[in-house]
Amino acid sequence: MELHHVLAFLTLAEELHFGRAAERLYVAQPTLSRSIRSLEEELGVRLFERANRQVRLTEAGSAFLDPARAVRAAHERAVNSVSQSARGLTGTVRLVFTGPSSYQLVSELASEVSARHPGIHLELIGGGFAGEGLHRLLNNTADAALGRWSKLPESISSIPLKHEGFVLAVPSGHRLASAREVSFGDVSGEPFIRLAERLPSILTERLNELCARHEAELDVQQTAPESWTALALVASGVGVTLTLTSVRDNASVPGVEFLALTDALEPTWLSLAWNTRFSTPALDSVVECAAELSHQV
Repeated sequence: MELHHVLAFLTLAEELHFGRAAERLYVAQPTLSRSIRSLEEELGVRLFERANRQVRLTEAGSAFLDPARAVRAAHERAVNSVSQSARGLTGTVRLVFTGPSSYQLVSELASEVSARHPGIHLELIGGGFAGEGLHRLLNNTADAALGRWSKLPESISSIPLKHEGFVLAVPSGHRLASAREVSFGDVSGEPFIRLAERLPSILTERLNELCARHEAELDVQQTAPESWTALALVASGVGVTLTLTSVRDNASVPGVEFLALTDALEPTWLSLAWNTRFSTPALDSVVECAAELSHQV
């Protein structure tokens, strides 16, 4: 059953006049007659009675009205869906992000996307580090990633969203807990907790930089899978750790004090990155939302 035959039937059913129906369809009247005849032959029934220059629906024609309207509605939905997808109004975007350091920004971006593009679904993939996010972008297992990178491949574009610094997290009972700021050298020989990152990250780079500057070798007592666990270990007195100001601002863990570092460390940016080789209209819309957020920072 061809769509234009169904549309011809519905138009004639509404007009009950071949001339007016043909005008609405922008076809010649003989063309309309052939379409109706072809549809009747396919269905094996008469859809219209033609007598004394009058056109009426037969019983079979009346029965075919609702199914025909359903076909037309399905076609319109399909056309609208494709159009919206092409304009970046619908679709799914897989967003990978790190732990508590990016929770606030994830929620802000999700809110912005929901408000501006309700047809776009953000599939949130949490728990990864920045290096893993980059790996996912390069292998097309994620569409966008929130993270911190000192350098990105040429195929990866990014938008800086939030400026961040580094702080030292110590137990509340630590000898330096009441200090407003400390040097990394003050704790370089103490038990240390570091993240069990499978791929390099900004945090690892800055930690290595501090160790080299103070000629210190870390006494790693424990590795943690993410920042929440690292702070819990700090609170229990296992050791100290280097973390981000965004972790300090988003993770409220009793028993932990955050100390500013006197060591001059280059700050970093929490950015949204995406692979331009795998760009889609929906992803472009999410990037536009992220750009809007960047102007509000």
